[in-house]
Amino acid sequence: MKTLGEIAKYLDGELRGDAAVKITRIVHPALVRGPEDLAFVLSGNALEILEQYKIANAVIPAGLGAANVPNSVLVPRPRLALARLLELFEQPAYSASGIHPTAVIDPSAKLGQRVSVGPHCWVGPHAVIEDDTRLISNVSIGADVRIGNNCLIHAGVFVGDRCQIGSRVIIQPNASIGGDGFSFVTPERGSVESVRPNKKTEVTSFNTEIVRVNSIGNVIIEDDVEIGACTCVDRGTLGATRIGAGSKLDNLIQVGHNATIGKNCLIVALAGLGGSSKVGDRVVVGGQAGVPDHMTVGDDAVIWSQAGIVGDVPPKQAVGLTPAMPVRECLEREVQLKRLPSMYKQLKQLQKTVAELEQELRSKVNGAD
Repeated sequence: MKTLGEIAKYLDGELRGDAAVKITRIVHPALVRGPEDLAFVLSGNALEILEQYKIANAVIPAGLGAANVPNSVLVPRPRLALARLLELFEQPAYSASGIHPTAVIDPSAKLGQRVSVGPHCWVGPHAVIEDDTRLISNVSIGADVRIGNNCLIHAGVFVGDRCQIGSRVIIQPNASIGGDGFSFVTPERGSVESVRPNKKTEVTSFNTEIVRVNSIGNVIIEDDVEIGACTCVDRGTLGATRIGAGSKLDNLIQVGHNATIGKNCLIVALAGLGGSSKVGDRVVVGGQAGVPDHMTVGDDAVIWSQAGIVGDVPPKQAVGLTPAMPVRECLEREVQLKRLPSMYKQLKQLQKTVAELEQELRSKVNGAD
């Protein structure tokens, strides 16, 4: 429980009303049920609800002006305020303290203070888990893995041998960190090689045998990274697949072997990064976008959802569509596409007019003869 005054101070917002009001819940305005609920308004669409239900306590974007609410906190950036509020009213994932009886901890593993290891977890030989890290349940930590402090590893997560995870990392359920890369070779030229050099359309050599390329590298995840549910980060072939500090990966993302992701990147669900691709710092990759192997995305670039990258993306460039192109070109292309139906009608009319003129001209020529 917090007072409205404490909340205003934490959010660095402007308090209007009674600072001593006690708050126990943060809710959408339509879900307010009692005097200890705090309605959170993100946009002007919810202001009518505040007045309709005579809501007493609310956090309101400063840009919306005064609202008819007895007690309010005005904030300049509402989504940031929401993030801060949810820190205050966090409901952390449940984890029992200590080591569960069903957990298997190799005798050579080292666990820091206040580490909790939940039901049916396995911690392999020479693994190191630092202070205050929590393994919820059914987590597999391989040999020689190192995990920093204050990490949260949710149920079903796999971390392969020799991987390194920094501090304050969150890994959501069923993610795979350090599985082998998708790396194979054919003894002779394979089907892809036969069409790639000159962009041929006919396959002239065939994959009669496929040889596995083992992955003996690892994955390095730096501090303050978050990995979404069912996301897969493959280990490097010889070196490391790396995710930079502060980057956030959504659910169902594929990060190929030897890929490098910079600091403070945002990568949305179903995106795919091919092997040895390189993503710079502060890059945003939209959902279902694809970065092929060996491609580079420069710092601060933005890749729209479903974009298909076919070449390196310069720094600070926003690209979209497939093949990906600068956003301005995308918008121009969309405008031109919308004009096609009317242009087609004009073309048909012009064809008809030209045909009539040709017929008239032939008639005159024949008459002259």
